Amino acid sequence: MSEPPGVTIIVVNYNYELFLAAAIDSALGQNHPHCEVIAVDDCSTDNSVAVIAGYGDRIRSVLRKTNGGQVEALNSAWPLARYPILIFLDSDDLLLAHAAATVAARWTPATVKIQAPLVTVDQTGREIGHVSPRYPPDLDTARIRAELLRTGGAPNSPASGNAYSRSLLEAVAGDGGFDLDVPRRYWMDTILTCNAPFFGEVISLSKPFACYRIHTENLYRLTVADASQFTRLLTYFAYEIEYFTGRCRSWGVPFDPVAARNHSLWALECRLIADKLAYNNSPAVTGSSHHPVRSLFRALRVCVRARLPMLTRIIGAGWLIVVAVSPQSIARPLIALRFIPSARPAWFAYAHRRLTGHNAGRGRRVSSGRLQEDDKCSAPSRSSR
Repeated sequence: MSEPPGVTIIVVNYNYELFLAAAIDSALGQNHPHCEVIAVDDCSTDNSVAVIAGYGDRIRSVLRKTNGGQVEALNSAWPLARYPILIFLDSDDLLLAHAAATVAARWTPATVKIQAPLVTVDQTGREIGHVSPRYPPDLDTARIRAELLRTGGAPNSPASGNAYSRSLLEAVAGDGGFDLDVPRRYWMDTILTCNAPFFGEVISLSKPFACYRIHTENLYRLTVADASQFTRLLTYFAYEIEYFTGRCRSWGVPFDPVAARNHSLWALECRLIADKLAYNNSPAVTGSSHHPVRSLFRALRVCVRARLPMLTRIIGAGWLIVVAVSPQSIARPLIALRFIPSARPAWFAYAHRRLTGHNAGRGRRVSSGRLQEDDKCSAPSRSSR
């Protein structure tokens, strides 16, 4: 029997001194026999470089002299990898101890990406009772590719919930996929989500191997039900569509960006919410294309036709209607319940775990890549994002 392939874990950091050591410790704490850790610092202005230096020769480091953003930072580090599988770990996240071994055990010669859900933890590392995303059991590469072409997006995990083949990175680099006019507009997981199913097989796991940390400095996790935050998400989605349009054009693959925007339920939900939260009953808004009722009709049309279980579509349609027609005092809590895990009450988290079959308990602490019971702590403190 051949040995499982080795895994290179690249911890990418910018000014996350507070969490950096925990991320590196979780990478070093893997139970896979063939692992290495590289820390890349994107010209931090805090004490991050000293934290990295404290690990000595236990890790390798890339210390950038200028700040170029996540994509440029990772592109300066992954070519140094000794192993064929790469995990890009954000420095405020954590890997569970079995991450590398799990990925290596499922890897095949055709695999270019493995994605898995993420356990959400608070600033102190305690679970808050939320695991996302939930992949359908029949999700395969062909379906991911079809969803990308239909909606401009597909079921995927953010950042630390992915492992990639070095060959995929080399192929994307050689194919011009990293030739970006404004690299800061993009994130590595977005780029590789768009590319992976066109270069090889994507495997989706049902159980998590990493933790996503909610804290006060997160850039793209919602913290409050605010119109500007959802508008920002829509702007970022537009960048994704623009990038994928260019990739399809270079491959000679037909893709209609306008149709994709009109078929993306997630984007239409964000549009409805942004319009609802910005709505002030003024004549200008009432007559505009961004009136929440008009946005509701567009979202409902896609929701009822979505490739989702019937019950999911019914619940989703009901949620859209209630949010659109309710007063702000009702709509805002419903939006927060749907989009802001840290704002969910304990009873909701418990019900969600029961319905989804996730048995991990709220309040358990993740330390050095292992879940630990913390009997001195009850429910974790609510951290904003």
